[in-house]
Amino acid sequence: MKTNVMISTAVIALGAWGLVSQLSHGAERPRSNSSQLFMRQKMVWSQAIMEGLTLEKFDLVSKSAIRMRDMTLSNAWSKVKNPDYMQQTTNFYKNVDALYFSAVDKNLDAATEAYVKVARNCIECHRVVRAEQRKVAAPAVRPAGEITRP
Repeated sequence: MKTNVMISTAVIALGAWGLVSQLSHGAERPRSNSSQLFMRQKMVWSQAIMEGLTLEKFDLVSKSAIRMRDMTLSNAWSKVKNPDYMQQTTNFYKNVDALYFSAVDKNLDAATEAYVKVARNCIECHRVVRAEQRKVAAPAVRPAGEITRP
């Protein structure tokens, strides 16, 4: 029964994610690569945590938190060596662990607060990664005639 709920949650989450992706990118979907698939799986676990918190299914919260934590131990997680990124990863570990222990203790308020911190970590980490990507993609020389702010 629990496995069916998790599978259903994953299917619904992926379907919803696909719909959001299609709406935000027109009819085209971004090309998939291993990094995108990895992050989408993390999103599935995050959505399962939200479901578990909403329905007070603490076993779903704790199992999903473990899965998110386990993902961070893979090679795909540690590709970027940026110190800001590494700090975000440390914060993520701490907050996912707090989420797990709050779920085990069946403490809804603490688990909810920990989940908010985990979500904030995800957002901040993606901000760091995007900033790094912009640095790499930025032209070395400013184009002629470009206006800069004082």
